[in-house]
Amino acid sequence: MKKLHLGSMRSTISSALSFAMTLGMVVNTPLYAQTLNSQSTPLDHLKAAPRPVFKKGNTLLPLGQAHCGLSKDTYIELANYWGYGLPIQPDNLAEYAQANPNRYQPVAMVGEVYRFYDNYDGRHPNLPKLPLNTWLRDKNGNIILNGGRAIVSPAAPNEAFQIIGDYYGKYIGQLERTAGQPIKLIMNQGESGLWILADNDPEQYFGRDPQVKADFNNSGLNDWFAYISRNKARQEGVLKEKLFSNLQSRPPYSWYQEQYGTERGRWAGWAWYMFKYENFLDSSRKPIVSDYTAPEMYYNFHNSGWTGIEYNTGVAWDALTQALNNISGAISLGQKFTYPWISMGWEGYTGQPISSPDTFMGMMKTYYTAGAIGSVGGYFVCSGPLWEALNYNRPIGATTPTLIRQLTIQGHAHALFSHLEEYLRKGDLLPGPNLHPYQSWTKVLPAMEFPAEGQTQQLQGRWGPVTVRTARVLARKIIGEDRWLVTAWANVGNDRDVRVKIDNKLGTLTLRARRAGSVYVVKLVNGLVQQTLIDSDGMNPTKFLSP
Repeated sequence: MKKLHLGSMRSTISSALSFAMTLGMVVNTPLYAQTLNSQSTPLDHLKAAPRPVFKKGNTLLPLGQAHCGLSKDTYIELANYWGYGLPIQPDNLAEYAQANPNRYQPVAMVGEVYRFYDNYDGRHPNLPKLPLNTWLRDKNGNIILNGGRAIVSPAAPNEAFQIIGDYYGKYIGQLERTAGQPIKLIMNQGESGLWILADNDPEQYFGRDPQVKADFNNSGLNDWFAYISRNKARQEGVLKEKLFSNLQSRPPYSWYQEQYGTERGRWAGWAWYMFKYENFLDSSRKPIVSDYTAPEMYYNFHNSGWTGIEYNTGVAWDALTQALNNISGAISLGQKFTYPWISMGWEGYTGQPISSPDTFMGMMKTYYTAGAIGSVGGYFVCSGPLWEALNYNRPIGATTPTLIRQLTIQGHAHALFSHLEEYLRKGDLLPGPNLHPYQSWTKVLPAMEFPAEGQTQQLQGRWGPVTVRTARVLARKIIGEDRWLVTAWANVGNDRDVRVKIDNKLGTLTLRARRAGSVYVVKLVNGLVQQTLIDSDGMNPTKFLSP
């Protein structure tokens, strides 16, 4: 590893301090400094962490959470200091929000929608019944089951989804009225209702229902995948609009896994495993369901972690390559921002490793540079002593729990980009010189990153060696100005200097690619390049910034 010389360190720190002094410097040390020990709780660990410093007046979305529960005081601490919305469903937190007017950003979750679709036989008598033609039926009118579960029909009437939306809308609307302020974000856990086909032929699978067959023939489409996707968007859109009709507000809405496709084009059969995002936009390219793409990014889960390949197809399969495929495709359809559902890993799942904190931070910085304006933190330990400690804030020991560590990293990355929001709102992600490797049966897209000189390695695929990147560089540029935001990440190996060409005006830049990522502001002033490292402390990136 090439060492960073003292002179370079002084220059780096000086640049960061100079940037901070334009705002007024604050050093964000923990306000509850304490020694962690065997009796420390999850909340103790959260309070012991250095708090991020957010830019006042930023318009990033509140951070969300999708896990199996934390204590009330932990939710409040996250909402107070870490950029998270206050979930108003558990622990009487709607009343807490009411008692603290205009302090919090209330958020809500739509979950367990599958119960409505499983209720074809009345197993959930407390739920309102859906119309009989909600489900796929054979020519004799019998409901078709798949693994004991009824299949939602692509031709299911709007009434079914209005019933579901009204059910959740009345519940969430009452919470909003109790909180006394508008909800700022609604998340929908998705994974229910009309779904993708896996290995089934769509015409044979759905065409068993004469009503569906007739509806397809009258749809004007000749593509079953487009037909299914268009109806999924219709159904979820109707549900959302009916839910909103019960609210005082119209908050951003995030439906899990609505996306252009993290793996779209990776192999020829991708259409059997994901909806077609084009059908989730109306004729003016306005989203019908999610306001922003909501892809999954769970470490080493449906991806190879921060590096690696898919052995059979012989292409990069790491999380950033997948994320950039989704972002590049969405940008091509006029959607420049994303709100991903992410996780650094969780315990208890065989073969599910947990990311190192620094490389997870680096991934988050690249994700924001690519266009993230928030994220939902996922974690899926839902029983046992670890879950009990998190849910009830019981002693957990001196080692910081994975979930708490993840949530703090999300908060730090979110805070950093609250200071850099101008580059998100007024800038564009640059396409880079190369094409994205996922090109099978879909349009070819820009890779949305820049190759650092000599930063590659070869991995063995089924058909021979595959070259992958060991340092990643992404860049945004303010529209009409010579100002860039550049992030360098050592996704493989140790911190090191890398050389990269972003724009001919800048020549070759030398950047410090760190495991925790490095975020630079680069300007061209009177023909001279000015390069400033914003996050001199990689893991506490707003340490020298001020509100």
